[in-house]
Amino acid sequence: MKSTYLKSLILVGSMPFLSAKCDKKLPEDCLRGKVIRITCATTVVQITGRNDIGTDGWKDGHAGANQTYDNVFSVSNKCNLPADLKVGDEFSFKIEKPKPTDCVVCMMYDAPPEAKFDVANFSCK
Repeated sequence: MKSTYLKSLILVGSMPFLSAKCDKKLPEDCLRGKVIRITCATTVVQITGRNDIGTDGWKDGHAGANQTYDNVFSVSNKCNLPADLKVGDEFSFKIEKPKPTDCVVCMMYDAPPEAKFDVANFSCK
């Protein structure tokens, strides 16, 4: 009886450590991406040439698109994107962890990818 109680206590006590997930290190190098979708709420970019960053299996159901994409993310600093950026455009950039911003976007929920990053250093080499 004591042994079962002790094992349960150890298991419950170690759960916070077991459930903590590792934070992936963001790449420091320049990435290439293609704009997949732009709405008032979300800009979605697909990373090209790499398959270890972003959300896989994201389905774009917006406006009947019904396509599935891998390696996509939602741009969290949408207001910093070039104004002339449009769907289909490819560009170079670096990604960073999202930071607080005063960027105002519409509150429409349009099922963005789970991965969210700030985009910086456009046209990096």
